[in-house]
Amino acid sequence: MIALIGQRIREIRHKRGMTLNELASQIDVTASYISQVERDLIEPSLSSLRKIAVALGVPLFTFLHDDSIDPVVVRAAERKQLALPESSIIYEFVTPMVADQKVQPKMEIIYFTLAPKSWTSDENITHQADECVFVINGDLEIYLDDKKYCLQAGDSVYIKENIGHRFYNPTDKIVTGLTNITPAIY
Repeated sequence: MIALIGQRIREIRHKRGMTLNELASQIDVTASYISQVERDLIEPSLSSLRKIAVALGVPLFTFLHDDSIDPVVVRAAERKQLALPESSIIYEFVTPMVADQKVQPKMEIIYFTLAPKSWTSDENITHQADECVFVINGDLEIYLDDKKYCLQAGDSVYIKENIGHRFYNPTDKIVTGLTNITPAIY
């Protein structure tokens, strides 16, 4: 799960020679807010975390990179997991992460679970990568910009880069699925 994101943000910011004030001004927050995030006193929102990643010039999930895990074989028990604040989706990275300089994957596969009656995010997400979402169990509503597509177990959808999207679980059961993103961005 999220562990020491703030510490990773601080390390990367220092490597870039960036001050708290410089980072804060780039993402339109206060230096105090960045300081609290870096000390792990508060968890940044998904939106803020994305802005921080962009300002620091790193993929979002760089904050979760761990050198102690074999970069080629990803054991089920050792998968990186991510549960973001303000979201009911949990991501498990099936492939090595792009932050792993030893492998430098060109695609990534992420297993996800989405809680009942919940959204992946409050706003549409866009990225410069194509994405294919495959539903393993449950029913999933996928919104591409504002158009809704209803998927069931075994269905998939292909999302071109820069298309705003988010998911909703309309049922009382957990939805599970896989998403393949290329090029790797997280």
